[in-house]
Formats: sequence, C-alpha cells, structure tokens
Amino acid sequence: MHLERLKLLNFRNYSSLDIILDKKMNIIVGDNGQGKTNLLEAIYFLSRGKSFRNPNRDLVSMECEKGIVEGFFERKNLNDSVRIIIDNSESSEKTIVNVNNKKLKSKNDLPSRFLIVDFTPEDLNIVNDGPDKRRRFIDNELLNIKPVHGSILKDYNKILKQRNELLKNMQRDPSLKSTLYIWDEQLVEYGKKLIINRIVFLQKLNRIAKEIHFNLSDKLEELKLYYFSNLIKNNSDIERLSVIFKDKLEENFDNDLKKGYTSIGPHLDDIKININDLDAKTFGSQGQKRTCALSLKLSQTQIIKEETEEDAIVLLDDVMSELDIKRQKKLLESFSRHQIVITSTEINFMNELQSETKKIYNIKGGNLI
Repeated sequence: MHLERLKLLNFRNYSSLDIILDKKMNIIVGDNGQGKTNLLEAIYFLSRGKSFRNPNRDLVSMECEKGIVEGFFERKNLNDSVRIIIDNSESSEKTIVNVNNKKLKSKNDLPSRFLIVDFTPEDLNIVNDGPDKRRRFIDNELLNIKPVHGSILKDYNKILKQRNELLKNMQRDPSLKSTLYIWDEQLVEYGKKLIINRIVFLQKLNRIAKEIHFNLSDKLEELKLYYFSNLIKNNSDIERLSVIFKDKLEENFDNDLKKGYTSIGPHLDDIKININDLDAKTFGSQGQKRTCALSLKLSQTQIIKEETEEDAIVLLDDVMSELDIKRQKKLLESFSRHQIVITSTEINFMNELQSETKKIYNIKGGNLI
C-alpha cells in the first residue's frame, strides 16, 4: 500500500500543508526543528489515532482549538481516505476519526487497515534500553496484525492501575481486602491473553528475524529471541497460566501491600535477545546491537506482508545518519518494495544509494520550500 496525499491543518508547526507523495522513496530534508519529524508523526497518526511521542492535545498548533490530519491511501487498487480531527475546545477535548467519510467506532481498527512501520534513532537502542522499550515494541507491532491486542493491553493496564490504587488504600483500611479478588480475577484474565499474544507473535518474529540477521551479519551471527516471563518458565506452563498467575498474586500479596503496587505480571516481562547464544545487551558490540535492532524492525514488514499480503509504508526518522554505509544500503535494499518516507538534515547518503524514483522535499518552518 502507499500514501498518495497528505493534508494538514493546524498540526504542530504546520498551519496548512498539502503534499503529494511518491509511491517509492520520499526524502524530507531540513534543519533540526523545522518540522521533519512532525510530518512523519502526522503519517503515523493516520494509522494509530495517536502520536508516537506526544499526547493528542499537544498535536494542535499553538493558539488553535482544532487540528486536522487527512490522508489518501491506495491498496490493491482500492482507495481509502482517513480524516482525523483533534478537538481541543474547552467544551469537548476529543479525537474524531473518519474513514471514507464514515465515523470509526474505535481507533484500534486503524493499524490493521493503514499499515505503517516507523523507525527512529531510539529504536537502535532497543537492545540497550530497559524491558519497557522491548515490551512496547512487541505490543505496538502486534497491533498491525491483531488489532484486538490494543484493547486487551488497555484493559489490562486499567485493571492494574485500579489494583495498585486499592493496595495503597488498603494500607490505611485493611478491610478493603475483601474487594481485591475482583481485580485479581480480571488481571489474570487479561494478563493471560496478553502473554499468549506476545509469545505467539515472538515465535513468528524469532523465525523471520533470525534469517534477516543472518544475512545482515554476512552469515556470521545467529539471533535468538526469548520471552522472559516472571510467571512461566517454559511453554508447557501456558496451559496452567491462569492458576500460576493467581497463585503468584497471592504469594506476593504482603510484598505488594507494603510497596503499594503489583510486583508480578506481564507488565514487567522482557524480551531476551541473544547473538550466538550470548546475551546481546551484555556481550554484543555496538554494531551487533544495531544490527539486532535492524533485524527486528525489518521483520515487522515481512510479518505484515505474510499476514495481509500488503507492503507496509515505512517511516525512517533521521535513522540514516546513525548507520554506516553498509547498513544504510542493507536497510534500503530491504525496503525496495515499500513506500519509504525518510527525514534527514542532509542528503549526502544518497550519493552512495541509488534509487530509480525518489522525491526530495525541503522543509523550513513548517513549509515546503
């Protein structure tokens, strides 16, 4: 699929923008702070109904009450339009999503319909960063092929918050313990679904990322991914996951009550990344860690292709400057079938990278020049 046209009104530092995109390579050039990333943020916003870095209310231009992002997509010779209004007026702070001029019931339906994979310099740190970054990576990519996962994650986090608040209140009023089982049952129900979705997805990701990494490393390295759970030790435990989770909550009750938060569950799980059977975070070189990150991000596009028979739109936010020329070539070769939107402060990298078709846009102060 590809994005044919993007229209913005009062979005970030764009008072108005109407841009026609190339079906293959689009390069957005400009100094820092001119709005390059804001443009990618707008495209991402069309596929999620939310930003990858800011609350929706912060997306509207300063001193404006409403902002509009509109995109026109083509997939399998079918045309789709999506129009999202961000209303920050005092009477109604909300986000309204319309697809083909019909109001969408839930923005969770967007990811599987408008397929977009974003890649930022922060993604290169997925190996070095904490477990929350790797969990977020898995959860975000699941949305592209399993939209319901977003609702499960939202419900789990809501229940977790309620349970934690109850634990804090119980420190003052122990009699509230009689209501704890209500939250525990729901936490187990949604937590089990969350873990199973992640494990099934990771199995697929493992297979594809292993092959990609093998090629990126000139057939020298084997990548393996493991789901590291604080509840289960192996796949045979999955059948008993509900019982195990419930028992662990009871075992940790005194500790949770003392601390005022839930110390067990999928909100604390991690993804272990090994290269040649060694922990990549501890023993991997900087180059190896970046190759791991590339392998994981490249795997997303292949999984989407397998699941939907569509090529996702790829957003590369100032990533090229973080990579050596070898990895730059490998990256763009891997995306040869995709529409790509790249931001950069300069285009020197294009001297070594040839493309049959590309458009270059210069951005300054939220305007095309």
